[in-house]
Amino acid sequence: MLALIYFIILAVIALGAATCVLLSRHPLYGALSLVVSMVSLAGIYGLLGSPFLGVVQVMVYAGAIMMLVTFVIMVLNGARDSRTPMFDKVSLFIIPAVLVLAALVGVALVRAPLGFDAATIRGSVAVTSETLFDVAQGGPGYFILFEVLGLLLLSAMVAAVLMAKKRLGSVDSENVEEKH
Repeated sequence: MLALIYFIILAVIALGAATCVLLSRHPLYGALSLVVSMVSLAGIYGLLGSPFLGVVQVMVYAGAIMMLVTFVIMVLNGARDSRTPMFDKVSLFIIPAVLVLAALVGVALVRAPLGFDAATIRGSVAVTSETLFDVAQGGPGYFILFEVLGLLLLSAMVAAVLMAKKRLGSVDSENVEEKH
């Protein structure tokens, strides 16, 4: 029953944050809303009995990729914003959502047994790595997804750098800098 209540809370937060991504007027607020959505999805993965996938969701998506997206937003949008609003309508949802997520994490940490068996952890990582990176002819081919994702992220980063370089080297940006 408690898992159902947690699931409902996390699902509402995920859907609300995803809606805030669409409704946000400032791209940085949209990125922060996406981080809240990804963290709540990690909580749902934990409820489904997949803590490894939840940790990967937080570390890779909510951590690394969203940091890259936020960096690109700040590089590409830095000269246009003279003032960033402190609060808007999206903040009315995001701030309570972050507080509820923090409370859920606190309750989970207090109730969770903190003992661990090192053999179990090594065994699960070994099985996971053998499954994910099986390059045999009859293997599942999951390693191809990692390679494709790496190429996609590399091409997105190169495109962002090229867009920023083109914008920074244009005549319009030089005129804007001279006026300020």
